[in-house]
Amino acid sequence: MTAVPPEDDHDGVVEEQPPLAPHLRDRPDRPRPARAHARSQSRLLLLLMFGAIPMVVVFVVVLNSLSSGPPKLDARGSGESLERVTRYCNYTASDEVYEACLTRTDPRVLARERTNAARYARGELTRCLADAGPRCTIR
Repeated sequence: MTAVPPEDDHDGVVEEQPPLAPHLRDRPDRPRPARAHARSQSRLLLLLMFGAIPMVVVFVVVLNSLSSGPPKLDARGSGESLERVTRYCNYTASDEVYEACLTRTDPRVLARERTNAARYARGELTRCLADAGPRCTIR
């Protein structure tokens, strides 16, 4: 502890005062040194970086997943897509390119395509039309 320098009284008598208590010495209204101010700014920045921002991100992700519902199955993972690709290749391909059609056709393209073959694969057409290949037998 540091002692407070003596004060001169009005009578010329020097009187020594005891040191201030810590709660009086470290008051919040007293100006702080620049180093302490920079340290508190650094602590605030760290708190934001590792505390507040990740919590906001987690909160937004959870709200987004709650609002959008469970994820949809990928088109390649469902049995329905395999059936659609098979129906598409039966409609379009000849016997020579049928195997290649099965391996190269993307089920997501069939969902967007507007051709008769894609409509047949999705079940919108129940019969083969004039543009169908030789493997399509339901006429």
